[in-house]
Amino acid sequence: MTETSDTYLGCFPPFEPAQLALLRGPLPTWGLSTESPWQQWGLAEAIVRSAPGNQVLMSAAAGLLSWAWQQRPLSATVLAMLLPLDGAQGFLAPEVRQTMLALKKRLRPLPPTPLWEEVKATADPDLAGTFLEQAVRGQTALSWLGEAWDELVALPDRDKAKHILDQAGLEAHLHSRLAAELDHAHGLAPAIDGAGPVFGPWRMFIAGLLAAENGNPGAAVRHWLPLWRAMPWHANLTMQLACALRAPKRPKGLPPTRTAILAYSWNKAALIAQTIESLFASDIGDNPVFVLDNGSTDATPDALAAARDRYGAHRLSVVTLPVNVGAPAARNWLLSLPQVRACERAAFLDDDVILPNDWLALLLDAALRHPECSTVGCSIRDHSHPHRLQSADYHLLHRLAGQDAPESGERLRVFSNCTGMRDAGLFGYERACMSVSGCCHLLETSLLDKVGGFDVRFTPTQFDDLDRDIRTWLAGKPCLYTGRLRIDHVQNSSMRQASTPAQVAHIQGNKIKLESKYTDQQIDALVHSNHELAWRQLLDASRQLQAALQGKG
Repeated sequence: MTETSDTYLGCFPPFEPAQLALLRGPLPTWGLSTESPWQQWGLAEAIVRSAPGNQVLMSAAAGLLSWAWQQRPLSATVLAMLLPLDGAQGFLAPEVRQTMLALKKRLRPLPPTPLWEEVKATADPDLAGTFLEQAVRGQTALSWLGEAWDELVALPDRDKAKHILDQAGLEAHLHSRLAAELDHAHGLAPAIDGAGPVFGPWRMFIAGLLAAENGNPGAAVRHWLPLWRAMPWHANLTMQLACALRAPKRPKGLPPTRTAILAYSWNKAALIAQTIESLFASDIGDNPVFVLDNGSTDATPDALAAARDRYGAHRLSVVTLPVNVGAPAARNWLLSLPQVRACERAAFLDDDVILPNDWLALLLDAALRHPECSTVGCSIRDHSHPHRLQSADYHLLHRLAGQDAPESGERLRVFSNCTGMRDAGLFGYERACMSVSGCCHLLETSLLDKVGGFDVRFTPTQFDDLDRDIRTWLAGKPCLYTGRLRIDHVQNSSMRQASTPAQVAHIQGNKIKLESKYTDQQIDALVHSNHELAWRQLLDASRQLQAALQGKG
């Protein structure tokens, strides 16, 4: 197999770019994302179950599953659904089919293993490593790698993970493919050539991703364009490639837009000190910084005083409250300061982030290129390798009706397209959306009078960001997600930290408050307009890529 766009059709069934629009009616969430494992499986299963006679949909399902296998070659679940589709359509090249069939035969179901479940529950990487080192030495080594691949890659000790992989006795091309993924997840340069042509699509995507990460979008386009021609149904790749095709140069300096940088903290002295250090190490120009101490009883006051002495009171202002007023009120307090209201923009940061040097320039650059949008957010991921995504762009899903009463259904559902999955590099696009993460986002201060601040009914936190983003959407100014910027979040998102019944109940209570602000008709209209915009952007990106291909031809 030589690796051209024609050869990639030995991995995917034929699918014309113009057919992408045909997925919109039966599969409205296809336009939101095709990248997370749960979304890929859900879309493919829905097609196979309900539309077996629709050739366009079946080709899309087969292609999506084939890409899922490129990403997760040891997934017995993916192979079990993919191979029958190939049996019906006959689209796989012989060597690809043979590789899949051989893997399916060896990926035997594992018996229930309570010990492994207990090990995972401890979240102890040393215990996981010890368990897996023993598990991969038996006849079920491949099955255990498939079962525990994510946990293996997540081991903080890359060398330990590589040693376990080496013990499994895999064929050279499969070992090379998995080793390359392991290295890339740990921030090392992956040796992708050894994976061979069977994994050509994955190799070509990674080659383009490495080019993009090294500041060469032109090389990324050259790698991704033939791949996209073979899988034009892929929503994330379509948007990311279109963005790379028209990518503006990374800003060399800060735009002159006056921006207030805002943060608030409660009893996280070490983390807020680290965040402030990261902030002042980045390029923020002479933009003012305001930090609110939300009634802390630990060493936060001392940490903030030391930071103010270090960086100067003219650069860092500290607001001290005697009690914790919660996140919405803390944000409103900062936004009410006259010095903040005098600025064109306000950038909110969580108190536990690590910032790249050009974070503010990237946010402002995106905002200035998209004046039709208001709040600008970015990709949020776990701080440590291998990075797991916490959030990208948020969209709404159709409400679920309750069985007994309207209020018993889930009326306002948020589509989180990446939470908890490893950052594989396909959320680097830029598009308007319903909401973005509050961990790092940029607001227009001119909209504060029209839209308002953050609703204190969501105290102490949860859904106050989404609530305000919905209000800006209704005011005709959607959010903008820019995946060009990735922020490392030291702690998990507060949603993922919720573990006690009281914390879960609080989140559910705030969700009810949010849902109660809108009628069913209003929610339906929000979902409809959200999906309309998402599909319009996706199809526009597809047309741009088709034009680029015709130009090359």
